[in-house]
Amino acid sequence: MAQNLSEYCGAVIRSIIGIALALSICNAGLIAYVPLVVVTILIVVPIYRLSPLHPLYGFPGPVLYRISELPMFYHALRGTRHLAVKRFHDSYGSIVRTGPNTVSLTSMDAIRQIYTSSHALNKTTAYDMHSIKGEGLFFIKDKATHVRRRRIWNRSFSEEALSGYRGPMVSQIQNLMHWLLKRSEQDGKVDLVRIIPQYAYDSTNAVFFSGHAFSPSLLDSDDAEHIVAEASGYFAAFEFLGHAQTIFPILKRLPGISRFLNSRGDGGQPKLPYNDLPIESETVLIGASDTVGTMAIFAMYFLLANPKWVEILRQELDSTFHRDSINDHLDVLDKLVLLNAFIQETFRLGMAFPGLPRIVPPDGLFVNGRYIPKDTCVNVPVWTHHVDETYYPDAYTFDPTRWIKDGTYSRSAHVILTFGGGAFNCVGSKLAYAQLRIFLANLLMHLDFTATSNFDAARFWNGVRNCRATSFLEPLCVRVVPRKH
Repeated sequence: MAQNLSEYCGAVIRSIIGIALALSICNAGLIAYVPLVVVTILIVVPIYRLSPLHPLYGFPGPVLYRISELPMFYHALRGTRHLAVKRFHDSYGSIVRTGPNTVSLTSMDAIRQIYTSSHALNKTTAYDMHSIKGEGLFFIKDKATHVRRRRIWNRSFSEEALSGYRGPMVSQIQNLMHWLLKRSEQDGKVDLVRIIPQYAYDSTNAVFFSGHAFSPSLLDSDDAEHIVAEASGYFAAFEFLGHAQTIFPILKRLPGISRFLNSRGDGGQPKLPYNDLPIESETVLIGASDTVGTMAIFAMYFLLANPKWVEILRQELDSTFHRDSINDHLDVLDKLVLLNAFIQETFRLGMAFPGLPRIVPPDGLFVNGRYIPKDTCVNVPVWTHHVDETYYPDAYTFDPTRWIKDGTYSRSAHVILTFGGGAFNCVGSKLAYAQLRIFLANLLMHLDFTATSNFDAARFWNGVRNCRATSFLEPLCVRVVPRKH
Protein backbone atom coordinates (compact mmCIF):
# COMPACT_ATOMS: atom_id res chain seq x y z
CA MET A 1 0.00 0.00 0.00
CA ALA A 2 2.79 2.43 0.98
CA GLN A 3 4.70 1.61 -2.19
CA ASN A 4 1.61 2.17 -4.35
CA LEU A 5 1.01 5.51 -2.64
CA SER A 6 4.59 6.64 -3.23
CA GLU A 7 4.37 5.64 -6.88
CA TYR A 8 1.12 7.55 -7.20
CA CYS A 9 2.59 10.70 -5.64
CA GLY A 10 5.60 10.53 -7.92
CA ALA A 11 3.37 10.15 -10.96
CA VAL A 12 1.24 13.12 -9.91
CA ILE A 13 4.27 15.37 -9.52
CA ARG A 14 5.66 14.35 -12.89
CA SER A 15 2.27 14.98 -14.46
CA ILE A 16 2.05 18.47 -12.97
CA ILE A 17 5.47 19.37 -14.36
CA GLY A 18 4.69 17.86 -17.76
CA ILE A 19 1.30 19.52 -18.14
CA ALA A 20 2.56 22.92 -17.05
CA LEU A 21 5.53 22.74 -19.39
CA ALA A 22 3.36 21.64 -22.30
CA LEU A 23 0.87 24.45 -21.71
CA SER A 24 3.54 27.12 -21.40
CA ILE A 25 5.36 25.93 -24.52
CA CYS A 26 2.32 25.39 -26.75
CA ASN A 27 0.52 28.59 -25.88
CA ALA A 28 2.38 31.78 -25.12
CA GLY A 29 -0.79 33.11 -23.52
CA LEU A 30 -0.48 30.46 -20.85
CA ILE A 31 2.94 31.63 -19.71
CA ALA A 32 1.37 32.02 -16.28
CA TYR A 33 1.80 28.27 -15.83
CA VAL A 34 5.57 28.66 -15.63
CA PRO A 35 5.46 29.68 -11.94
CA LEU A 36 3.62 26.42 -11.28
CA VAL A 37 6.56 24.53 -12.75
CA VAL A 38 9.02 26.55 -10.69
CA VAL A 39 7.09 26.03 -7.46
CA THR A 40 6.77 22.31 -8.16
CA ILE A 41 10.47 21.87 -8.89
CA LEU A 42 11.78 24.04 -6.05
CA ILE A 43 9.31 23.12 -3.30
CA VAL A 44 7.04 20.17 -4.02
CA VAL A 45 9.68 17.86 -5.51
CA PRO A 46 12.23 18.30 -2.67
CA ILE A 47 9.52 17.78 -0.05
CA TYR A 48 8.37 14.61 -1.79
CA ARG A 49 11.91 13.22 -2.16
CA LEU A 50 12.58 13.72 1.55
CA SER A 51 9.17 12.54 2.72
CA PRO A 52 8.02 9.07 3.84
CA LEU A 53 6.04 8.93 0.60
CA HIS A 54 9.22 8.45 -1.44
CA PRO A 55 10.16 4.76 -1.98
CA LEU A 56 13.76 5.43 -0.88
CA TYR A 57 12.81 7.39 2.23
CA GLY A 58 14.42 4.97 4.67
CA PHE A 59 17.84 4.91 3.02
CA PRO A 60 20.56 7.05 4.61
CA GLY A 61 22.43 9.68 2.63
CA PRO A 62 23.28 13.39 2.51
CA VAL A 63 20.17 15.55 2.28
CA LEU A 64 21.09 17.61 -0.79
CA TYR A 65 21.91 14.47 -2.76
CA ARG A 66 18.55 12.91 -1.88
CA ILE A 67 16.81 16.01 -3.25
CA SER A 68 18.65 16.58 -6.52
CA GLU A 69 21.16 15.17 -9.01
CA LEU A 70 22.91 18.54 -9.17
CA PRO A 71 25.41 17.93 -6.34
CA MET A 72 26.58 14.69 -7.97
CA PHE A 73 26.62 16.44 -11.34
CA TYR A 74 29.01 18.96 -9.78
CA HIS A 75 31.35 16.20 -8.62
CA ALA A 76 31.17 14.58 -12.06
CA LEU A 77 32.23 17.86 -13.66
CA ARG A 78 35.19 18.12 -11.27
CA GLY A 79 36.15 14.48 -11.74
CA THR A 80 35.81 13.77 -8.01
CA ARG A 81 32.61 11.74 -7.88
CA HIS A 82 34.48 8.59 -6.84
CA LEU A 83 35.94 10.46 -3.85
CA ALA A 84 32.56 11.88 -2.81
CA VAL A 85 30.89 8.46 -2.89
CA LYS A 86 33.75 6.99 -0.84
CA ARG A 87 33.21 9.67 1.83
CA PHE A 88 29.49 8.93 1.91
CA HIS A 89 30.09 5.22 2.52
CA ASP A 90 32.59 6.08 5.26
CA SER A 91 29.88 8.16 6.94
CA TYR A 92 26.69 6.16 6.28
CA GLY A 93 27.82 2.56 5.86
CA SER A 94 27.45 -0.07 3.15
CA ILE A 95 24.23 1.28 1.66
CA VAL A 96 23.81 4.97 0.79
CA ARG A 97 21.24 6.97 -1.13
CA THR A 98 23.42 9.11 -3.37
CA GLY A 99 20.67 10.59 -5.55
CA PRO A 100 16.89 11.00 -5.66
CA ASN A 101 16.56 7.55 -7.22
CA THR A 102 20.07 6.14 -6.72
CA VAL A 103 21.43 3.74 -4.10
CA SER A 104 25.12 2.89 -3.77
CA LEU A 105 26.08 -0.43 -2.15
CA THR A 106 29.33 -2.01 -1.02
CA SER A 107 29.48 -5.74 -0.32
CA MET A 108 30.33 -8.98 -2.07
CA ASP A 109 26.63 -9.84 -1.97
CA ALA A 110 25.86 -6.61 -3.84
CA ILE A 111 28.49 -7.39 -6.48
CA ARG A 112 27.04 -10.85 -6.95
CA GLN A 113 23.41 -9.79 -7.19
CA ILE A 114 23.92 -6.67 -9.26
CA TYR A 115 26.65 -7.83 -11.65
CA THR A 116 27.74 -11.46 -11.63
CA SER A 117 24.81 -13.77 -10.83
CA SER A 118 22.55 -15.36 -13.43
CA HIS A 119 19.91 -12.82 -12.35
CA ALA A 120 22.26 -9.83 -12.66
CA LEU A 121 20.57 -6.53 -13.45
CA ASN A 122 20.24 -4.64 -16.72
CA LYS A 123 21.97 -1.33 -17.34
CA THR A 124 20.17 1.95 -16.66
CA THR A 125 19.21 4.73 -19.06
CA ALA A 126 22.56 6.34 -18.19
CA TYR A 127 23.88 4.27 -21.11
CA ASP A 128 21.46 5.80 -23.62
CA MET A 129 23.01 7.46 -26.69
CA HIS A 130 20.12 9.70 -27.67
CA SER A 131 21.94 11.81 -30.25
CA ILE A 132 23.73 8.99 -32.06
CA LYS A 133 22.37 6.54 -34.61
CA GLY A 134 23.10 2.91 -33.89
CA GLU A 135 23.83 1.03 -30.70
CA GLY A 136 27.25 -0.18 -29.59
CA LEU A 137 28.05 -3.13 -27.33
CA PHE A 138 28.97 -0.92 -24.37
CA PHE A 139 25.66 0.97 -24.57
CA ILE A 140 23.31 -2.02 -24.88
CA LYS A 141 21.25 -2.11 -21.67
CA ASP A 142 19.44 -5.43 -21.99
CA LYS A 143 21.42 -8.56 -21.02
CA ALA A 144 19.98 -10.84 -23.68
CA THR A 145 20.62 -8.32 -26.45
CA HIS A 146 24.11 -7.71 -25.09
CA VAL A 147 24.90 -11.43 -25.15
CA ARG A 148 23.88 -11.68 -28.81
CA ARG A 149 25.98 -8.67 -29.81
CA ARG A 150 28.93 -9.84 -27.74
CA ARG A 151 29.15 -13.07 -29.73
CA ILE A 152 30.15 -10.97 -32.73
CA TRP A 153 33.06 -9.55 -30.74
CA ASN A 154 34.18 -12.70 -28.93
CA ARG A 155 36.35 -14.06 -31.72
CA SER A 156 38.14 -10.71 -31.95
CA PHE A 157 39.36 -11.19 -28.38
CA SER A 158 39.98 -14.94 -28.35
CA GLU A 159 43.41 -16.37 -27.55
CA GLU A 160 43.91 -17.07 -31.25
CA ALA A 161 43.06 -13.49 -32.15
CA LEU A 162 45.33 -12.08 -29.44
CA SER A 163 48.28 -14.05 -30.79
CA GLY A 164 47.66 -12.41 -34.16
CA TYR A 165 47.78 -8.95 -32.59
CA ARG A 166 51.28 -9.40 -31.16
CA GLY A 167 53.03 -8.14 -34.28
CA PRO A 168 51.24 -4.77 -34.31
CA MET A 169 51.58 -4.43 -30.53
CA VAL A 170 55.34 -5.07 -30.66
CA SER A 171 55.75 -2.60 -33.52
CA GLN A 172 53.98 0.10 -31.51
CA ILE A 173 55.94 -0.50 -28.31
CA GLN A 174 59.16 -0.21 -30.31
CA ASN A 175 57.95 3.09 -31.74
CA LEU A 176 57.11 4.28 -28.23
CA MET A 177 60.61 3.46 -26.98
CA HIS A 178 62.07 5.32 -29.96
CA TRP A 179 60.10 8.45 -29.14
CA LEU A 180 60.74 8.20 -25.41
CA LEU A 181 64.46 8.30 -26.09
CA LYS A 182 64.22 10.98 -28.77
CA ARG A 183 62.00 13.40 -26.85
CA SER A 184 63.99 12.90 -23.67
CA GLU A 185 67.21 13.65 -25.55
CA GLN A 186 65.72 16.72 -27.23
CA ASP A 187 64.01 18.25 -24.20
CA GLY A 188 65.90 16.71 -21.30
CA LYS A 189 62.69 15.02 -20.18
CA VAL A 190 59.49 13.48 -21.51
CA ASP A 191 56.00 13.74 -20.03
CA LEU A 192 54.51 10.27 -19.73
CA VAL A 193 51.02 11.70 -19.27
CA ARG A 194 51.24 13.06 -22.81
CA ILE A 195 53.20 10.41 -24.68
CA ILE A 196 51.67 7.19 -23.29
CA PRO A 197 48.09 7.91 -24.46
CA GLN A 198 49.50 8.59 -27.93
CA TYR A 199 51.07 5.14 -27.85
CA ALA A 200 47.82 3.57 -26.61
CA TYR A 201 45.80 5.06 -29.47
CA ASP A 202 48.45 4.04 -32.00
CA SER A 203 48.43 0.50 -30.64
CA THR A 204 44.63 0.20 -30.84
CA ASN A 205 44.70 1.76 -34.30
CA ALA A 206 47.29 -0.78 -35.46
CA VAL A 207 45.54 -3.78 -33.92
CA PHE A 208 41.99 -3.09 -35.07
CA PHE A 209 42.22 -0.69 -38.00
CA SER A 210 45.59 -1.57 -39.55
CA GLY A 211 46.80 1.96 -38.87
CA HIS A 212 44.09 3.63 -40.98
CA ALA A 213 42.27 5.51 -38.20
CA PHE A 214 44.82 8.30 -38.35
CA SER A 215 48.03 8.86 -40.26
CA PRO A 216 50.71 9.77 -39.38
CA SER A 217 50.56 8.00 -36.04
CA LEU A 218 49.93 10.07 -32.93
CA LEU A 219 53.46 9.40 -31.70
CA ASP A 220 54.98 10.50 -34.99
CA SER A 221 52.88 13.69 -35.10
CA ASP A 222 52.87 14.30 -31.33
CA ASP A 223 49.07 14.21 -31.66
CA ALA A 224 48.95 17.40 -33.69
CA GLU A 225 45.16 17.13 -34.08
CA HIS A 226 44.57 16.67 -30.32
CA ILE A 227 42.73 13.41 -30.85
CA VAL A 228 43.44 12.12 -27.33
CA ALA A 229 42.03 15.22 -25.66
CA GLU A 230 38.92 15.22 -27.87
CA ALA A 231 38.22 11.55 -27.17
CA SER A 232 38.53 12.10 -23.41
CA GLY A 233 36.12 14.98 -23.77
CA TYR A 234 33.51 12.73 -25.37
CA PHE A 235 33.81 10.24 -22.53
CA ALA A 236 33.43 13.05 -20.02
CA ALA A 237 30.36 14.37 -21.85
CA PHE A 238 28.81 10.91 -21.74
CA GLU A 239 29.49 10.72 -18.00
CA PHE A 240 27.83 13.93 -16.90
CA LEU A 241 25.30 14.48 -19.68
CA GLY A 242 24.18 10.89 -20.08
CA HIS A 243 25.19 10.66 -23.72
CA ALA A 244 28.00 11.72 -26.02
CA GLN A 245 27.16 14.77 -28.10
CA THR A 246 28.69 13.71 -31.40
CA ILE A 247 30.50 10.77 -32.90
CA PHE A 248 34.25 10.97 -32.88
CA PRO A 249 34.81 12.76 -36.25
CA ILE A 250 37.88 10.78 -37.21
CA LEU A 251 35.82 7.59 -37.45
CA LYS A 252 34.05 8.89 -40.54
CA ARG A 253 37.30 8.40 -42.44
CA LEU A 254 37.91 4.81 -41.34
CA PRO A 255 38.17 2.35 -44.21
CA GLY A 256 37.22 -1.25 -43.66
CA ILE A 257 35.12 -0.83 -40.51
CA SER A 258 32.33 -2.97 -41.93
CA ARG A 259 34.77 -5.63 -43.10
CA PHE A 260 36.53 -5.72 -39.72
CA LEU A 261 33.44 -6.25 -37.59
CA ASN A 262 31.27 -8.23 -39.96
CA SER A 263 34.03 -10.74 -40.66
CA ARG A 264 34.08 -11.73 -37.01
CA GLY A 265 30.59 -13.04 -36.39
CA ASP A 266 30.60 -16.23 -34.32
CA GLY A 267 28.97 -19.37 -35.72
CA GLY A 268 26.72 -17.69 -38.25
CA GLN A 269 25.55 -14.96 -35.88
CA PRO A 270 23.78 -12.05 -37.60
CA LYS A 271 25.98 -9.27 -38.92
CA LEU A 272 26.03 -5.84 -37.35
CA PRO A 273 23.46 -3.35 -38.63
CA TYR A 274 25.18 -0.68 -40.73
CA ASN A 275 24.16 2.13 -38.37
CA ASP A 276 25.88 0.34 -35.47
CA LEU A 277 29.31 0.24 -37.11
CA PRO A 278 30.48 3.81 -36.31
CA ILE A 279 29.54 3.64 -32.62
CA GLU A 280 31.11 0.18 -32.28
CA SER A 281 34.28 1.60 -33.82
CA GLU A 282 34.23 4.55 -31.44
CA THR A 283 33.81 2.17 -28.53
CA VAL A 284 36.78 -0.01 -29.41
CA LEU A 285 39.06 2.88 -30.42
CA ILE A 286 38.40 5.20 -27.50
CA GLY A 287 37.53 2.60 -24.86
CA ALA A 288 40.51 0.33 -25.43
CA SER A 289 42.94 3.21 -25.87
CA ASP A 290 41.80 5.08 -22.78
CA THR A 291 42.00 2.01 -20.55
CA VAL A 292 45.45 0.94 -21.73
CA GLY A 293 46.82 4.48 -21.73
CA THR A 294 45.53 5.25 -18.25
CA MET A 295 46.77 2.01 -16.72
CA ALA A 296 50.17 2.34 -18.39
CA ILE A 297 50.55 5.82 -16.88
CA PHE A 298 49.61 4.47 -13.46
CA ALA A 299 52.04 1.57 -13.88
CA MET A 300 54.89 4.01 -14.52
CA TYR A 301 53.77 6.16 -11.61
CA PHE A 302 53.80 3.19 -9.25
CA LEU A 303 57.29 2.22 -10.47
CA LEU A 304 58.57 5.75 -9.86
CA ALA A 305 56.88 5.95 -6.46
CA ASN A 306 58.05 2.43 -5.51
CA PRO A 307 61.48 2.05 -7.17
CA LYS A 308 62.19 -1.29 -5.50
CA TRP A 309 59.65 -2.79 -7.88
CA VAL A 310 61.77 -1.77 -10.86
CA GLU A 311 64.50 -4.10 -9.66
CA ILE A 312 62.08 -6.82 -8.56
CA LEU A 313 60.45 -6.97 -11.98
CA ARG A 314 63.76 -6.71 -13.82
CA GLN A 315 65.15 -9.65 -11.91
CA GLU A 316 62.15 -11.74 -12.94
CA LEU A 317 62.40 -10.64 -16.57
CA ASP A 318 66.20 -11.04 -16.78
CA SER A 319 65.99 -14.54 -15.36
CA THR A 320 63.38 -15.47 -17.98
CA PHE A 321 64.50 -13.75 -21.19
CA HIS A 322 67.58 -12.69 -23.05
CA ARG A 323 67.41 -8.96 -23.67
CA ASP A 324 66.56 -9.14 -27.37
CA SER A 325 64.37 -12.24 -27.25
CA ILE A 326 61.47 -11.00 -25.14
CA ASN A 327 59.18 -10.21 -28.08
CA ASP A 328 59.78 -13.67 -29.53
CA HIS A 329 58.24 -15.30 -26.45
CA LEU A 330 55.35 -13.06 -25.46
CA ASP A 331 53.25 -16.06 -24.45
CA VAL A 332 55.60 -16.49 -21.48
CA LEU A 333 54.69 -13.07 -20.05
CA ASP A 334 51.29 -14.20 -18.80
CA LYS A 335 53.04 -16.81 -16.64
CA LEU A 336 55.31 -14.38 -14.78
CA VAL A 337 54.14 -14.16 -11.18
CA LEU A 338 55.53 -10.77 -10.16
CA LEU A 339 54.80 -8.96 -13.42
CA ASN A 340 51.16 -10.03 -13.43
CA ALA A 341 50.72 -9.28 -9.73
CA PHE A 342 52.12 -5.79 -10.37
CA ILE A 343 49.66 -5.25 -13.23
CA GLN A 344 46.71 -6.49 -11.16
CA GLU A 345 47.57 -4.12 -8.32
CA THR A 346 47.83 -1.31 -10.86
CA PHE A 347 44.34 -2.16 -12.11
CA ARG A 348 43.07 -2.07 -8.52
CA LEU A 349 44.45 1.31 -7.47
CA GLY A 350 44.41 2.86 -10.93
CA MET A 351 40.67 2.52 -11.46
CA ALA A 352 39.14 5.72 -10.09
CA PHE A 353 35.79 4.93 -11.66
CA PRO A 354 32.75 5.80 -9.48
CA GLY A 355 30.29 3.07 -10.46
CA LEU A 356 28.47 0.87 -12.97
CA PRO A 357 24.74 1.74 -12.74
CA ARG A 358 22.05 -0.93 -13.02
CA ILE A 359 18.25 -0.81 -12.77
CA VAL A 360 16.26 -2.79 -10.18
CA PRO A 361 13.71 -5.11 -11.86
CA PRO A 362 9.93 -5.11 -11.21
CA ASP A 363 10.23 -7.63 -8.35
CA GLY A 364 12.66 -5.41 -6.46
CA LEU A 365 15.99 -6.44 -4.95
CA PHE A 366 16.92 -7.65 -1.46
CA VAL A 367 20.58 -6.91 -0.76
CA ASN A 368 22.69 -5.78 2.20
CA GLY A 369 19.75 -6.63 4.43
CA ARG A 370 17.45 -4.12 2.73
CA TYR A 371 14.69 -4.30 0.16
CA ILE A 372 15.26 -1.93 -2.76
CA PRO A 373 12.14 -1.09 -4.81
CA LYS A 374 11.81 -1.47 -8.55
CA ASP A 375 13.21 1.11 -10.97
CA THR A 376 15.86 2.24 -8.48
CA CYS A 377 19.31 2.87 -9.92
CA VAL A 378 21.85 0.80 -7.98
CA ASN A 379 25.59 0.33 -8.28
CA VAL A 380 28.69 -0.82 -6.46
CA PRO A 381 31.18 2.08 -6.57
CA VAL A 382 34.37 0.65 -8.07
CA TRP A 383 36.84 2.92 -6.28
CA THR A 384 35.14 2.47 -2.91
CA HIS A 385 35.29 -1.31 -3.30
CA HIS A 386 38.92 -1.28 -4.43
CA VAL A 387 40.06 0.54 -1.29
CA ASP A 388 37.77 -1.27 1.16
CA GLU A 389 39.90 -2.45 4.09
CA THR A 390 37.53 -5.40 4.54
CA TYR A 391 38.87 -6.95 1.35
CA TYR A 392 42.21 -5.17 0.93
CA PRO A 393 44.10 -4.67 4.21
CA ASP A 394 46.21 -1.51 4.11
CA ALA A 395 44.21 -0.72 0.99
CA TYR A 396 45.92 2.53 -0.04
CA THR A 397 49.35 0.88 -0.07
CA PHE A 398 50.57 -0.34 -3.44
CA ASP A 399 51.34 -3.99 -2.68
CA PRO A 400 51.40 -6.46 -5.60
CA THR A 401 52.14 -9.33 -3.21
CA ARG A 402 48.49 -9.33 -2.15
CA TRP A 403 47.87 -11.12 -5.46
CA ILE A 404 50.41 -13.86 -4.78
CA LYS A 405 49.32 -17.01 -2.95
CA ASP A 406 51.82 -19.78 -2.20
CA GLY A 407 54.25 -18.37 -4.74
CA THR A 408 51.64 -18.27 -7.51
CA TYR A 409 49.89 -15.29 -9.06
CA SER A 410 46.17 -15.49 -8.32
CA ARG A 411 43.88 -13.02 -10.08
CA SER A 412 40.97 -14.50 -8.12
CA ALA A 413 42.61 -13.78 -4.75
CA HIS A 414 40.39 -10.68 -4.59
CA VAL A 415 37.50 -9.33 -6.64
CA ILE A 416 38.15 -6.16 -8.60
CA LEU A 417 35.70 -4.37 -10.87
CA THR A 418 38.10 -2.67 -13.26
CA PHE A 419 36.45 -4.44 -16.17
CA GLY A 420 33.01 -4.81 -14.60
CA GLY A 421 31.64 -8.27 -13.99
CA GLY A 422 29.18 -10.87 -15.21
CA ALA A 423 27.38 -10.64 -18.53
CA PHE A 424 28.35 -7.00 -19.07
CA ASN A 425 32.06 -7.35 -18.26
CA CYS A 426 34.52 -5.79 -20.70
CA VAL A 427 35.05 -8.00 -23.73
CA GLY A 428 38.53 -6.53 -24.26
CA SER A 429 40.01 -7.21 -20.82
CA LYS A 430 42.37 -9.94 -22.08
CA LEU A 431 43.78 -7.56 -24.67
CA ALA A 432 44.32 -4.88 -22.02
CA TYR A 433 46.30 -7.30 -19.84
CA ALA A 434 48.37 -8.40 -22.85
CA GLN A 435 49.18 -4.81 -23.80
CA LEU A 436 50.24 -3.93 -20.26
CA ARG A 437 52.54 -6.96 -20.12
CA ILE A 438 54.22 -6.03 -23.39
CA PHE A 439 54.47 -2.38 -22.33
CA LEU A 440 56.10 -3.02 -18.96
CA ALA A 441 58.33 -5.88 -20.07
CA ASN A 442 59.84 -3.93 -22.96
CA LEU A 443 60.38 -0.68 -21.07
CA LEU A 444 61.95 -2.45 -18.10
CA MET A 445 64.20 -4.60 -20.27
CA HIS A 446 65.41 -1.88 -22.63
CA LEU A 447 65.23 1.51 -20.88
CA ASP A 448 66.35 3.28 -17.73
CA PHE A 449 64.02 6.03 -16.58
CA THR A 450 64.38 8.42 -13.66
CA ALA A 451 61.90 10.98 -12.40
CA THR A 452 62.79 14.64 -12.73
CA SER A 453 63.68 16.54 -9.58
CA ASN A 454 60.21 18.04 -9.17
CA PHE A 455 58.45 14.65 -9.03
CA ASP A 456 56.09 14.57 -6.06
CA ALA A 457 54.23 11.27 -5.73
CA ALA A 458 51.55 12.66 -3.42
CA ARG A 459 50.90 15.70 -5.60
CA PHE A 460 50.55 13.55 -8.72
CA TRP A 461 48.16 11.17 -6.94
CA ASN A 462 46.02 14.03 -5.66
CA GLY A 463 45.78 15.38 -9.20
CA VAL A 464 43.98 12.32 -10.56
CA ARG A 465 40.45 13.03 -11.79
CA ASN A 466 37.85 10.71 -13.29
CA CYS A 467 34.86 11.52 -15.45
CA ARG A 468 34.41 8.18 -17.24
CA ALA A 469 37.91 8.83 -18.64
CA THR A 470 40.76 9.46 -16.20
CA SER A 471 42.64 12.74 -16.43
CA PHE A 472 45.84 13.85 -14.74
CA LEU A 473 46.30 17.42 -13.55
CA GLU A 474 50.02 16.91 -12.97
CA PRO A 475 52.64 15.86 -15.54
CA LEU A 476 54.75 12.75 -14.98
CA CYS A 477 58.14 13.75 -16.36
CA VAL A 478 61.09 11.37 -16.64
CA ARG A 479 64.51 11.23 -18.23
CA VAL A 480 64.95 8.18 -20.43
CA VAL A 481 68.17 6.53 -21.63
CA PRO A 482 69.00 3.07 -22.97
CA ARG A 483 69.34 0.56 -20.16
CA LYS A 484 72.83 -0.21 -18.99
CA HIS A 485 73.49 -3.87 -18.22
